[in-house]
Amino acid sequence: MPANLSPEFNNAEKDYKAAKTPEDKLLCLQRMLSTIPKHKGTEKMQADIKRRIAQLKERLESHSKKKGPSYRVKPEGAGQIALIGPPNSGKSSLLAALSRAEPVIADYPFSTREPIPGMLHYLDIQIQLLDLPPISKEHRESFVFDNIRGADGALLMLDLGASDPAQDYRESIDILQQKKIRLIQPDAERETEEASGFSDIRSLLVFSKCDLDPDGELAELAAELILSPLPVYSISAHQKINLDNLAKDIFDLLHVIRVYSKHPGKPPDMNAPFTAPMGCDVMGFAGLVHKDFAEHLKSARIWGSAKFDGQIVQRDHVLQDGDIVELSM
Repeated sequence: MPANLSPEFNNAEKDYKAAKTPEDKLLCLQRMLSTIPKHKGTEKMQADIKRRIAQLKERLESHSKKKGPSYRVKPEGAGQIALIGPPNSGKSSLLAALSRAEPVIADYPFSTREPIPGMLHYLDIQIQLLDLPPISKEHRESFVFDNIRGADGALLMLDLGASDPAQDYRESIDILQQKKIRLIQPDAERETEEASGFSDIRSLLVFSKCDLDPDGELAELAAELILSPLPVYSISAHQKINLDNLAKDIFDLLHVIRVYSKHPGKPPDMNAPFTAPMGCDVMGFAGLVHKDFAEHLKSARIWGSAKFDGQIVQRDHVLQDGDIVELSM
């Protein structure tokens, strides 16, 4: 008997293959089990999913007993961006400048002892920024790297006023590589962890305190010494320099698009867009709106990327950022 798997199940399976943490994999498996058609043709698949769920739960429970309380921050909003770097690199100051969070900001190292989330408001969406304790040779808490692996992107921050920003960069990259974390360019394709052995995180390199470097000479010299493949930004959290440009590129790190829903005969809701993965088609968007749309979709009209407003498009039409979609069952 054929399985006849639903689009919602296929989407959950795709998310499972892309998931980077045991917690995320467990959530995807539970979605797969809840959406798989229940008939004789899927009995073996159901048993396999249940087996994997049980194994992951056992693994997580064992890990929790060994490690004590968990400091893994659940992603919220359109995506999660980890703020990482050596001590006193300006992570907490940037979080305070871009969100309403109130982290401890001090001129001594290790003032951040646990993850602190804050929401960046960009256009009409919210992006979660996660200030993490610093990474250094002396401090390598496992929960810091667990959060980095689970993030959608990262900002590696360096202090332009430090004695040797290039050395700080090399030490940070070396520690991350030891933890099997690889910072890649924003447009790079991420390899699966199973294939490469590394967690690939799309990232930007951010020099903080550029107000100490009005001519840009320190940033230019540091960039030449570092030779990082990552895009380089110079910002000042205190003086609000280059924060708008940085916010846009933080959004680009997520590789998501904003899609607006529209009911037939009514204006679109332009206040609360859905965020979908870049490359999402009409069927994928329908599954985000409601499982009934994915199962019973008859037609869709597009305003934005279509050749003309209100054009009827196929289910595999790839959506673009800012599209308005009207779904009909």
